[in-house]
Amino acid sequence: MKRLITLLVFLLLLLQATAGFAGRQLDAVYPYSLEKQQIRTVTGRSTLPLYVNLTSYDIPRMQQAEVSVKLPGGFSALPKEGWQIYKGGASAYWQTEAWYGQNFDLLYLQADEGAVSGTKEIEITVSGNGWEERKSINFTYDAAGETIGQPQPEGRKPDKAKFNWYIQSVTLPVDVYGRRDDRAENGVVYVRDTTFESFRNRMKGDGATNWSAVFNHPATFLLLDMRNPQRDIRVLKFKAQLLDRVSGQVVEGLITAGTTNHDTGEGWAGKTGEGAETTALISLDGKKSQTFILPLYVDYFTILEGDYTLRVTVSGGDQQKIQEVPLTIARKHSLGLFAVGFAFVCFLITLLLLLRLKQCVFSIGAKGAITVALFAAISFGGIALPSTILGDLVHALLGPFSGLVTGLLSGIMQYLLIVSLLVLYRKPGVLTLLYVLKFMLSGIMFGHFSPIGVLSTSVYIVVTEFLLWVSGFYKKENLDTKYMFFVALVLGLGDALITFVNFEQMMFFYRLYYADWFLAMYMLVNGLLYSSIGSWIGFKTGTKLRQVVSE
Repeated sequence: MKRLITLLVFLLLLLQATAGFAGRQLDAVYPYSLEKQQIRTVTGRSTLPLYVNLTSYDIPRMQQAEVSVKLPGGFSALPKEGWQIYKGGASAYWQTEAWYGQNFDLLYLQADEGAVSGTKEIEITVSGNGWEERKSINFTYDAAGETIGQPQPEGRKPDKAKFNWYIQSVTLPVDVYGRRDDRAENGVVYVRDTTFESFRNRMKGDGATNWSAVFNHPATFLLLDMRNPQRDIRVLKFKAQLLDRVSGQVVEGLITAGTTNHDTGEGWAGKTGEGAETTALISLDGKKSQTFILPLYVDYFTILEGDYTLRVTVSGGDQQKIQEVPLTIARKHSLGLFAVGFAFVCFLITLLLLLRLKQCVFSIGAKGAITVALFAAISFGGIALPSTILGDLVHALLGPFSGLVTGLLSGIMQYLLIVSLLVLYRKPGVLTLLYVLKFMLSGIMFGHFSPIGVLSTSVYIVVTEFLLWVSGFYKKENLDTKYMFFVALVLGLGDALITFVNFEQMMFFYRLYYADWFLAMYMLVNGLLYSSIGSWIGFKTGTKLRQVVSE
């Protein structure tokens, strides 16, 4: 019995201690800045938010709280859901959670035309059953001021036409940093072609297509330039829609990205796919001008190529601004698909050439086969190995121009070995055998066995073998200087074609982008120049090696 009484006394003391620590805290800020700026002065007819926050703790039950805001003369609150607006103030009812709760909201206040400059006071009262919290906020109001903190000449009246936030301009396409996208003309948006999306992923070894990731990736970005003369601070709603230029009706094509769901993988579907629009929230921070970089998401299954009108709508409170700009939707019909098709044809031809490798090995003999293997090992150790190891370092130093340095190996050194070997053993199939051995070594050492690697190697084999056969290299009795200069140019042109095909394949499979001038530079330097120089040096080197072998 004594233990029970002791326990009850302990519980009563604990409840009293808990009640003693229970309480509420009321916080309020005006003008409230989304970026936590210290704003002391409110300018004429500006619309700024009042932030009210009520924190309750250690209260064992839910309670209802009445929030009352008393405004100074000349100020009024804008209509908002959940608030009752009346002259000189506003009120709302909040439900506080048990034990711990936090209720907060933004109420936008606006100075009326007849408001007088001076020091103003806002009173906030939050009350419930047997309790009340109060908060007073003092601020300075400048009726004639156009810029926060900078008084204007006396007697100047505010111009109502100026006191509006509005859209200055809409620019697209831009990149994620708001810079003009030089890949497209102004007002032209290229959307990715998802027709072969699954094929691309499987060729890269990525498996099934993650459509959630595809649809949650922006098609482009637009730059929204806003003007805010009255220095409003508020959250606005952004909406972008596609309109048919003839009928003016909203058409499907734009969507709002949703949250990715790893279980279903359909984060872009459902509600986010409805409405045929891209939406977002933007916040004015009190600056006279402000730019926003906003993503545009498209539904790749429904969007069609053509000319449209992009309608941009920005709304907040009782205001709405609309601006329309011409927009062209296009799919980038590059030569990537043609390059992939050409590579597949080369792969089929390579399979036929592999069937004749046995005959090639018999024709060059054991000594020739060992020589080919030696050249393949040199090509791997002197070209592929340093290019792989030092490639990242050179790329870090030179960026996209690193290929001009590594091309000295893959261009000059590669064709030096190829032509030197062909001068020694001028038989069809020797080049194929060299490339196959090199590919096997790279695959074993670095794990470079991939469908794309097979296609690239096939292109090298077929194009080079075909050019040598067409130029009569295998049938000509004597390799004089003039003829080998011609062959060097032919091989250089062939490597330029190989460079073009491989670049287009990478752009198709990996969705990379290379400017036309960049691609032309690589074809000219790495393809034609380096390969022709390497072939010419290879002819000289092969001639000397043949003399050594003959002796």
